[in-house]
Amino acid sequence: MRNALAVLLLAVLTPGGLAAQAFLRPGTTMQVLPGTTLRIPDSLTLDVGPGASLVNDGAVVLAPTAAVAEVQGSPITGTGTERIDLVVTAPPAGLEPGGLGFTLAAALALDSLTVLRGHTVLADTSGASGIARWYRVTAQVNTGLAAEIGLRYDPTELQGIAEADLMIYTARQGDSIWLGLPSAVNMPQTTVSAFLLDSLGTFTLFDGSLGTHVQASASDAGLHAGPVPATDHLELLDHGPGFRGLTVLDATGRVVLRQDLAHRTQRHIIPLAALPAGAYVLRTDDGRSLRFLHP
Repeated sequence: MRNALAVLLLAVLTPGGLAAQAFLRPGTTMQVLPGTTLRIPDSLTLDVGPGASLVNDGAVVLAPTAAVAEVQGSPITGTGTERIDLVVTAPPAGLEPGGLGFTLAAALALDSLTVLRGHTVLADTSGASGIARWYRVTAQVNTGLAAEIGLRYDPTELQGIAEADLMIYTARQGDSIWLGLPSAVNMPQTTVSAFLLDSLGTFTLFDGSLGTHVQASASDAGLHAGPVPATDHLELLDHGPGFRGLTVLDATGRVVLRQDLAHRTQRHIIPLAALPAGAYVLRTDDGRSLRFLHP
């Protein structure tokens, strides 16, 4: 059955080896069974259209120039994985291997790059669960990348998490202890981004308002900051009760700045000249937090 499916796709959809597109028609379901592999050849895009379904309980392996295309509401599901391997000989900018929803920009060429995507729900030691999508990204060159990554999600994968609270987490010690990365949510593009990462690894999206290490909730309690991005200073404006202290954490969760104020205030300016460029989380003493980028 596996070989018959592969031959059908190759013979019908890639005549002459030219670029081609395969469509799953509305109302149809394709299933990759456990222990089987669906290989998508070079220059072929497998399009999972509206109302179609691709259930991957095995493996989907994409050639370097192959891709999948999923419309919103019809993401690939299942217990299996999708994988693409490619060679990256120049610093990537806006690279999205295989159309799998992981975008990457980095300061260095990576040589070899592998993106593995799965759809099971991962959890951490606190019992919190992420969305039904994760990525494991490996590269031959994997340090000093100053990377910007983007994780696309489908609203059907959120497991009840509010889109505005989505935050990228990266795994430590296997896939059970997770570190939150200061993130930016673009709801119109269903994408969450993180900036200035030193290296790549395993990523998923959790509810950032709960957190396991670094909390970064939306500024929904009257706390605002600017300019965006923050350059030489960050000005805080609190339309709420005010605050008496604050801390700033870097992308690894390390406290890089702490200030105790003489009295409760609703307006405060924080100098940033001493901080290296990066993404940060600011927390007030009453538990509120927001993210900012210092270029």
